[in-house]
Amino acid sequence: MKKKLLPLLLFFIFAHVTHAVAPDEPAHVAVDSLENPSDAYLPLVQNYPSFMLELLRMDYLYNLDSNQSIPFHSMKKFNWSGLLRGNGAMLYAIRLNQSRFAFCAGLGWSTLHYAFAGTEGQDRDGKPVYPRLIRRSESRTLCEEMEHKQGKTILGTALKIPFIDFLFRLRFNSVLDDPKAGFHTWLGVRLGFRRRASMLIDYKEYSDSGASLVEHAYFNLKKYAFGFQVGIGYSRFGVTGGFHLTPLFEKNQGPDHANSLRPFSFGMYVDLI
Repeated sequence: MKKKLLPLLLFFIFAHVTHAVAPDEPAHVAVDSLENPSDAYLPLVQNYPSFMLELLRMDYLYNLDSNQSIPFHSMKKFNWSGLLRGNGAMLYAIRLNQSRFAFCAGLGWSTLHYAFAGTEGQDRDGKPVYPRLIRRSESRTLCEEMEHKQGKTILGTALKIPFIDFLFRLRFNSVLDDPKAGFHTWLGVRLGFRRRASMLIDYKEYSDSGASLVEHAYFNLKKYAFGFQVGIGYSRFGVTGGFHLTPLFEKNQGPDHANSLRPFSFGMYVDLI
């Protein structure tokens, strides 16, 4: 009897183990279904556009030769009238080998805006005196002081220089699959071609303030500008800085000692795309 029970017991154990394992077989089918990447994987963004609008910016001049005096009256360190800008850049980024780095190229427009600070007490009536660029010949531009006239008091002067820019940048994004999220930074070069500049003159006519005069000219300014740019930000907002390697004026055609002047700037931008 015992010899008959032993084979019967082994049969029931084998049947129970087979029945317990059987429900796991559909799970193998579910794993196989994951092999279809279209259902479970979204490809990384390879290339992406950007439209960067520089809303705020301040421009300054650096003198490479500290032994020579700057050819202008001192610039205003902070100028509300030139702070708000509409500089823009349209760029297209190409991701490098599916990494966090991307090469960016594009076009843009920008302006340099220099507001001059008046020299106090230089006028015979004790009024501040402001400088003004005047092109005296084909190859010579001078910086001269403006005189106050009867019924006309100068309140301020500024120089505005617009450019069309060609931009090239190397960008790093902290978020691999979303370049417009998280931290980002970039380093680039800018080649700008100057358009016609203008002198902005604000004055008070008798008792009425708010009058202005705009003089368009080229002022022997350099026809192009080449320099470095750097930016850092989070999400779609950031700050930027730039430095020109080229001088502001053509060689020996601007005011005295102008060959050593190099523009540099600081700004804030937002990416609208």
